Amino acid sequence: MYSKILVPVDLDNADHLTKALDLAGRTAKQSGASIVYVDVVDAVPTMSARTEGERMADRLKHFAAKQSAEHGVQTTDVVALRSDLHLNVGSDIIKAAKEADCDLIVMASHIPGIKDHILSSNAGYVASHAPMSVYVVR
Repeated sequence: MYSKILVPVDLDNADHLTKALDLAGRTAKQSGASIVYVDVVDAVPTMSARTEGERMADRLKHFAAKQSAEHGVQTTDVVALRSDLHLNVGSDIIKAAKEADCDLIVMASHIPGIKDHILSSNAGYVASHAPMSVYVVR
């Protein structure tokens, strides 16, 4: 049914992604699809010789390999640089899904709080604006 599934991940909060990761793994295995893990990072300069994007790329590569072994599916990893620090990362997630030619996005969400009624959540933005199917897991 699906050929490529994008799963946005925040590696600093990976323990909150279990349901979404498991769903994406099962769906990919049943469909013969591959999974693209994307982490959106801020494009801020540092004093280090290695950029934040490079550090995150190493972490994400290991994370994707672990998920591949755990779920028995082919995975790739993409670090996307955040285009606008004032907006949520939803537009960057959608851009990454389009560039990777994904036909499904599986992403975790949280129980909405008062802030979410004022500011759009990342999952809400992606579900409202993505041209492909979006499965939000709470």
